[in-house]
Amino acid sequence: MLRYILFLLLHYLLWFPTKNVCSEALDSSTIYDYNCDVQIDVVKTFIQKLEAVQKQISVIDTKLQSVEEQQSVRKSVSSSCLEAAAESFKSGVYNITLEKFSGTPFAVYCNEEVDYGGWLVIQRRVSDAVDFNRDWREYKNGFGVLDENYWIGLEKLHALTSSCQHELYIELQRYSGESYYARYSEFVVGSESEGYPLKILGTYAGTASDSLKEHVGMKFTTRDHDNDIYSDVNCAVTFKGAWWFKKCYYSHLNGPYGQRRYGVDWNDLAKEESLKSAQMMIRPTEKCLRRMSLKSK
Repeated sequence: MLRYILFLLLHYLLWFPTKNVCSEALDSSTIYDYNCDVQIDVVKTFIQKLEAVQKQISVIDTKLQSVEEQQSVRKSVSSSCLEAAAESFKSGVYNITLEKFSGTPFAVYCNEEVDYGGWLVIQRRVSDAVDFNRDWREYKNGFGVLDENYWIGLEKLHALTSSCQHELYIELQRYSGESYYARYSEFVVGSESEGYPLKILGTYAGTASDSLKEHVGMKFTTRDHDNDIYSDVNCAVTFKGAWWFKKCYYSHLNGPYGQRRYGVDWNDLAKEESLKSAQMMIRPTEKCLRRMSLKSK
């Protein structure tokens, strides 16, 4: 469209000065001391100006095309595991993008095996290959291996849960082989300025009993950021891992792996008995999906 408009503009501006200079009606009684040839500089000046305009329009056209391409890429990248794995229905690593976190796509692990899938894994413990006794910066940014021992990062967790309502699903397994789960209808983590608190935890359902409700409202505590309610004890230092500690915990899924006691714990299931595995996952709720559907229209 821009190119067509430019063509018409060029045609008009070239025709107009030439008509006025070379094609005007001449008065036979008047002697003219110039002719059409001496006015060629006028045409050249117009051509030079038009070439400059054409270059500017070309630059704008290129920038617009770049913006359109970027928008197209963003639209093609999913914002959740529900979208990312919608075609394959297979668990694995996928790329998603989240405007509240960053426009740049990032990798996540999607679980398609639990309750029709669409779950985004935010934490997993399956071995002692990754040390979870880390500082605030590492828990903020995330660490580990996506399909093994992993922590997504508090900043992404805040962005995900505050942008749209999510539910939480926790899988637990004891060394004896029994498996359990705890499911919460809503899960929201606050911002860093608030201390990444466990702000909202919805209604519980499951087989593991509820060992997380006592931590609601608590800020996140690491060995270098003491936010528990003890005045002289840092629970993250004492129990070698970060969590929404209170006094100190009813659950602690980031504790040392493999210890007989005071490890990866869910006390309502088995007090201070370290678990063989733990996995935390989130998924947009139906309320969130309805809102996103209306937003896209």
